[in-house]
Amino acid sequence: TGVQTCALPISPQSYGIFLSYYLQNGFFPRAGPLEYAFVGGLSIAMSQVVSPLATLLISRYGLYPPLLLGIVLQTGALLGASFASEIWHLFLSQGVCFGFGMGLIFNATVGLIPQWFDKRRSFANSIGTAGSGIGGLIYSLATQAMIQSLGLGWAFRILAICSCTVICIATLLIRDRNVAVGAVYNPFHMRLLRRPQFLLTLAWACFSIDRKSVV
Repeated sequence: TGVQTCALPISPQSYGIFLSYYLQNGFFPRAGPLEYAFVGGLSIAMSQVVSPLATLLISRYGLYPPLLLGIVLQTGALLGASFASEIWHLFLSQGVCFGFGMGLIFNATVGLIPQWFDKRRSFANSIGTAGSGIGGLIYSLATQAMIQSLGLGWAFRILAICSCTVICIATLLIRDRNVAVGAVYNPFHMRLLRRPQFLLTLAWACFSIDRKSVV
């Protein structure tokens, strides 16, 4: 969906653009490659950590409160990163705050498309999810061009404005059918941890995403 696409302006793929700029220019004093790479990993980690909270908020208050909170956090994170002067500023903004916002937005919308289909739900969802990959590619190319022509600060600010605008428009257009389809949200399904297949999938996702965050 459009919401998911714009929830990922600093996805694992596009963060490589920022990482390359940080490393080549030594942007923050006393920061090394490990600290810069940690920002990308921290962002993805926080987006996963916030998933149970997002699920709980959706079950109690519906789709829109977590979406609005995610928009505020993500936009604030990008704006905050544009004024960062120390590496710990980046940890809090581009890492923690952005990760929380991205996680809230993504988890609130990832189940929207299957609600509207009785058949071939996985196929329909795959088409919508593909938008995140296309969006990540566009953001990567656009971000690199903006950094080169306008500088890092304005690149962050433009991303904040664009993502906030598009997500707000998409939020006004989406329709939630959780009540109509009788969706049940469970923040913690502990029995899944007893399944080796589930644990292996989690392990693959953790190592795969962590590797992408430093590419």
